Amino acid sequence: MTRRVSLVAVCLLAISGASSSSGLGAQSMASASLPQTASGRTLKTFLETFNTGDSAAMDAFVTRYKAVMKVPALMQLRSSTGGFDLVSVVANEPLHIDVVVRERKSPTVARMVVNVSDGEPVVITGLGIRVVPPGAPPEGCKTYQPPPTSSSGVADPKDVASEDAILAALYASISGPACEHRDWDRFRSLFAPGARLIPTGMNAARQAVARVETPDEYAAAAKIGLEENGFFEHEIARTGEIFGSIAHAFSTYESRRTAADEKPFARGINSIQLLNDGTRWWIVTVYWQAERPNSPIPTQYLKNP
Repeated sequence: MTRRVSLVAVCLLAISGASSSSGLGAQSMASASLPQTASGRTLKTFLETFNTGDSAAMDAFVTRYKAVMKVPALMQLRSSTGGFDLVSVVANEPLHIDVVVRERKSPTVARMVVNVSDGEPVVITGLGIRVVPPGAPPEGCKTYQPPPTSSSGVADPKDVASEDAILAALYASISGPACEHRDWDRFRSLFAPGARLIPTGMNAARQAVARVETPDEYAAAAKIGLEENGFFEHEIARTGEIFGSIAHAFSTYESRRTAADEKPFARGINSIQLLNDGTRWWIVTVYWQAERPNSPIPTQYLKNP
């Protein structure tokens, strides 16, 4: 499973280590210009200062605009990216600007958003960056293709006929290319009343934490990220137990942005609890953790028994 991807206001997200090929060609700041609005002028100053790689100048910028940014992190980002060139302006308002930028050290492109306060002196109220994944249009989807299936909210009997079938339907219902809607009715139809999805992560103190969501809450949170960026997830191994009407699956997954990606951008384990009521299978809980450098997936969960 995945969590939603969103722009972060008030802080800067590091984008080093991501790679994408946008097919935009070798455009630079010379091929696009920033508007003479408060947000446009602020972004222009940020890019010029950031691209110098001068930590003292960056510190002065952060102080001048009262930006909630850490200069060491900015300098690390500058070192890894080589700076950013402007590609295009997606949205422009006096106090808000959204642009596409490209790293100077790679073909990676990203969306950058700046929000500023009204009046003088101008203050940065939010600055965010997110990588545009491979296969996703840098300026966002203009139109969307319909989902490959169209459900009425009632489960397809083939989707819930077996443990294998319902897990395959779970992965299929959230997977698809950029700019294509998912069949969220199919997704919801797999879950028992009161079912929960529980992603885990790390808090600021580096402690493991969990967040509990309903299927509706997950769909609402994940919809934009999955449909705009593209996302394909599939099972690569499974271990589990079954007793009477209940079953548990430790389902190891790989996530990709396009179906053709050679390597996944994420792996992890979905701990899935299931119920068979005598007529069909239901998903009761999906509880998952992504693989981390300090928490690799054990070998026994990378192959089927």
